[in-house]
Amino acid sequence: MKSPLLYLLEVLFCSGALLVFYRLLLVRRVSFCACRRYLLAALALSVVIPALDIPLYPAPDPIPMLPLLVDSPAPEPVATAVAAREVLPEPFDWRRLFYGGFAAIYAAVVAVSLGLLTVRLARLRRLRRGARLTPCKGYTLAESPHVATPFSFLRTVYLGQGYEGERREMVLCHEASHIRHRHSVENLFAETVRCLLWINPFVWIAQRWLREVHEWEADRDVLDAGYDLTRYRIVLFHQLFGYNPDIACGLNHSLTKNRFAMMTRFRKRRHAALRFGAAIPVVAGMMMLCSFTTRDTEPPADTIRPAADISPMIEVRLCRDSMWIDGTPGSGDDLLRRISEKRDSLSEEERPQMTVTIRVAGKVQMGAVTDVKELLRESCALRVQYKTVDGEAEIDRVLPPRIETLPDAPNARVEVLELSDVVPVDSKYPDSYHLTMAERNCFMVLINARGEILAGTWGHLKACGVEELKARAREFVLNSSDDRTLSESRPQEILLPDGRTEQYEVSRGIFGIQVTRETPYAVYTDVQQALSEVYAGLRSDLSRQWFGQPFDALDEARRRSVQQAVPIRISEVSRNFTAK
Repeated sequence: MKSPLLYLLEVLFCSGALLVFYRLLLVRRVSFCACRRYLLAALALSVVIPALDIPLYPAPDPIPMLPLLVDSPAPEPVATAVAAREVLPEPFDWRRLFYGGFAAIYAAVVAVSLGLLTVRLARLRRLRRGARLTPCKGYTLAESPHVATPFSFLRTVYLGQGYEGERREMVLCHEASHIRHRHSVENLFAETVRCLLWINPFVWIAQRWLREVHEWEADRDVLDAGYDLTRYRIVLFHQLFGYNPDIACGLNHSLTKNRFAMMTRFRKRRHAALRFGAAIPVVAGMMMLCSFTTRDTEPPADTIRPAADISPMIEVRLCRDSMWIDGTPGSGDDLLRRISEKRDSLSEEERPQMTVTIRVAGKVQMGAVTDVKELLRESCALRVQYKTVDGEAEIDRVLPPRIETLPDAPNARVEVLELSDVVPVDSKYPDSYHLTMAERNCFMVLINARGEILAGTWGHLKACGVEELKARAREFVLNSSDDRTLSESRPQEILLPDGRTEQYEVSRGIFGIQVTRETPYAVYTDVQQALSEVYAGLRSDLSRQWFGQPFDALDEARRRSVQQAVPIRISEVSRNFTAK
């Protein structure tokens, strides 16, 4: 959304450009009616064009078609998390004070201008009530001794004393022309625009030129009616020092040498329609400069947060070149500050459930998502939810540590937080996490910059799609054939809520997802969703075996028993991963 200052600057530009075009190509070259319509359109377009917001979306990036799966180059280093810093009192914002004062002064002038316009309209109404009214053809004649100079407003001609014979006929013919062409309505429109945009000098100029065209047109109608040019000029000189309201039409308006010149010299030139049509590219150019905005994707729809923001959720939306935090543009520092504010606003019971939703719009790569996740680790906000704008993917995770190396060791132990576990408020992972485990217990999922997937245990990686990945991942966890290339398991006694114990072979396998900074986010969420479905299926099978119900229908105590037997172990592996 444009700032008020930028909007005013664009209004100045548009109105100035349209008036320059009028002065150079239209005035004295096209009909009076065309001039009037152009000036009115210029006043309206100068206000409307800067207010428009027409988005332009870039063409989609081409997808390279390569027959072979080639691993991507090494990614750039992950951005360092923003260090926590002491909160200092904010300095006094002089800019806000200046803008606030300017807005107050501007609004006060607008209010005074509209008030004066209302007062003038009330005076005209009072004058009409006290005048002697005479119905005439096409208008009403209001005669009053308080009228110093004849004028017209809407469908009423106001006339004073001392007008007789031919002089009276000329005056009435002139004012009837104003009424017939509805000049008063146009003056009222221009006056209203001037009250609202009083700071724009081009609006004042356009209003003066519009009145000038009105007088030219009325003068031409009087002369076309057959009245003598010299006598008509004498009548105009008699009205030179008279007065009538600014919003009315009268003989003393625009009494200049140009007005007399227009009575005898004006001739409508050829090709007037082409001159008037030349304004089209001018308007199109102004729209391109002031109305078109380049966007990578649609802006977040829910940009207004509820007044009572008590939900333990924070939403981070990533576009190609911007970050939106709960519907407001922000940066990494803003995200850290928002997490701190949210944590302070929650109760002790709600704080462990605070979740940050990462929603990505368009073809954003994983580099931006990785930077956000590093900030979340730094701020101890470990619950994360991955979403896409179309809503096709929605994955809940507890943010795992980053694994740098997985050396071979026979007595390895892996500890990975599950979503069901309570995350302490002060939980914090180190920048890297060194685990020891046998390489058969790590199922790697590598996604390169083209979104191609390599999956399998170390030394048995091969390309696959999402559906094949799900099948291979399930086989890796279960290892029903006791394949030595798949995950090991260890027997564990699980205590059930009813006091029974069950012996279950708990898999020691862990899924390590490795991406580059150029990996498409959509493919990353597809992989996360696939692994979630694998664990959901395993838990559902076990819950039916133990309790005769699907996992989603269990109470909290039974859920924990199943979760203990089938823990979710999904982590992230840095680019320099090695295994032995």
